[in-house]
Amino acid sequence: MLASSVIASSAADPVPSELLAKNSHVFSFDGGALSGPGWDVMKRETANSQYVLLGEGHDDKLTPIFAESVYRTLHRTYGFDRVALEQDPVAMELACAPERRGDPKAVAALAKRYPTLFEFASDQDLTFIANACAIGRAPNPVWGLEQALGSERYLEELEALAPSPAVKAMVSSVLADVRLVEKTRKDYSKFLHDDPQTQARLEALRSAFAAKPSSRAEFLLRGLVRSAEIFGYDRRAGQGEFVGLFNNTEREVEFKFQFRRQHGEAMKQGGPPKVLFKFGSWHMYRGRSPGTAFTIANHVHELAIFNGGDAYGILILPGETNWADLEAWLKPILPEVKPAQPTLIDLRALRGVQRLFRNLVEKADQGQIRDLMNAFDAIVILPDGPPASWALTGFPKLGG
Repeated sequence: MLASSVIASSAADPVPSELLAKNSHVFSFDGGALSGPGWDVMKRETANSQYVLLGEGHDDKLTPIFAESVYRTLHRTYGFDRVALEQDPVAMELACAPERRGDPKAVAALAKRYPTLFEFASDQDLTFIANACAIGRAPNPVWGLEQALGSERYLEELEALAPSPAVKAMVSSVLADVRLVEKTRKDYSKFLHDDPQTQARLEALRSAFAAKPSSRAEFLLRGLVRSAEIFGYDRRAGQGEFVGLFNNTEREVEFKFQFRRQHGEAMKQGGPPKVLFKFGSWHMYRGRSPGTAFTIANHVHELAIFNGGDAYGILILPGETNWADLEAWLKPILPEVKPAQPTLIDLRALRGVQRLFRNLVEKADQGQIRDLMNAFDAIVILPDGPPASWALTGFPKLGG
């Protein structure tokens, strides 16, 4: 029995479970290609899309495999030519170097050389990155939109670019400290996150460099300073300061900055790019995320409209999802039993009657189901599958 706070629906209304069943479509992503009724829906709904956005939970084995299938299929069908990831921008530059394109082992070797450079480094994620680098012909086919993560690699390059022996000595001093604290994946981003003096040291280095605004040195220096600032909000919030919100909001601003930079390069190379995004699900909310930040997804949805097109957002529920642990507010828009096949739920078809689904949950939770149904155009449920594997690098799984 539903609590009294739940609003009753009219007897004349359609039955939500029947609507859900009617708009749930199985599909296949075997062999790197999408097929079946679910793909038919996606093909129709993405025909005018400049951006397709995948919201994931991270470190699932099937999600990157599905993402690669989506990208390959959209590349063949609609000419999608870029991938944007929740990864360090320099990491993606290096992963797409000619000697690594299409070679997961070469990308993994890079990750092992710089353990803090890749935010998500499972076998499946690195394979997706390597293959995405090879699918398109663009000079910069995979965009990292994350704040700087691999400070060692940044500082090595800055050491070579230093304008004077004195500045080079400053860089070398910081680099030596980085190498002491970020030797392993276990100490991921410790340098940029943990020491309250890091931001000031990097700002002093940036000032000493006096690099030109459009230069490579300024790009690297800005990235390090900005990342120390964003990580600093998280550290300071843990110490009791009321700045935790800025870790979310400023991180989304950084995503937008990196997107604008790489989108501008793509425009010079041949016109508006078509981009597949793969980020954590909160970042892929259209509108405001559950973390109260206006997201990169919201930004590109609006940009697509401005450009006369569309964007299409998919929330991925990975194979590891335990149906018994689903939050009550989410259950009305999911099958009662986890599907045995990959399934796409067409939220666009349900959005006009979302009131019927909201009315099935407690009033206090109705905002969550409303926001999700407006944030995403579809939910994709992947079949049961194991967690991601880490054989290519031997890294431990880290929380993301």
